[in-house]
Amino acid sequence: MTTQRMKNPRLHCWLHLGLAIVWPFVSPVSASDQKAGKHLFILSGQSNMTGTVRDAFAAGVRKRFGEENAVVVMRMKSGRGIRFWVADYHQPTGRGLTDKKMNSNGQEYKPLIEAVMAATKDKSFDTVGFIWMQGESDANNRLSEVYQDSFIKLIEQLERDLGRDDLYFVIGRINDYARSRPDNEHWHRVRKSQVRLGNSKGNAWIDTDDLNGGNADQPHGDIHFPREGAASLGKRFADKAMELIDKSIETGNHARPSPLDMQ
Repeated sequence: MTTQRMKNPRLHCWLHLGLAIVWPFVSPVSASDQKAGKHLFILSGQSNMTGTVRDAFAAGVRKRFGEENAVVVMRMKSGRGIRFWVADYHQPTGRGLTDKKMNSNGQEYKPLIEAVMAATKDKSFDTVGFIWMQGESDANNRLSEVYQDSFIKLIEQLERDLGRDDLYFVIGRINDYARSRPDNEHWHRVRKSQVRLGNSKGNAWIDTDDLNGGNADQPHGDIHFPREGAASLGKRFADKAMELIDKSIETGNHARPSPLDMQ
């Protein structure tokens, strides 16, 4: 499969609103400041991106970098497919999303960017990371064919609006609770897409299969993580994000090929 970068810029919610955006905080700081650094972490997704995940994540990165050097912003919404973050969403052929439903495409992106703006005014950051826990809705609603391309469009939006070419991301792969269902094709496809995206250069994915509980009646656990599983997920996200930051500083090269160039 080949995914190509779109040649023409797309209109998204900010352009529709006619807003002029200035991003004074997005330029990387000087090389002399890299050791301490200031780091922005943007967390988003649906119901498994909980406050517990955020709190465990924030504790990890702030312990490492200091509270003043690690800004954590989270915006989540339960029960939402990826289309709610992507204005330029195209549903798979024959899936039947109505025009009324498609009008909600991208509606979660605006409040996400607004939250980032409010938390980062007049600040500069050495790195910006996007932490994503979402995909269950797309799997359950048989929309897996366009999941990878939709996520790439979301990263395009973020890079464009943040004015950076070095944004990295960490994806939490949806857990394995549906693997034994007879209609699990879309669940597997979303998982594979997330791994493929996470394996692109400069990015990563997180395994969550052991975090969603399980018992004799439901050996593969639940679709949602219990509190202890969510806390472990937040820590894993933090550890992986810090690992990517360390690698970028070691190489002295924050810019990376975009996932849009994946083959």
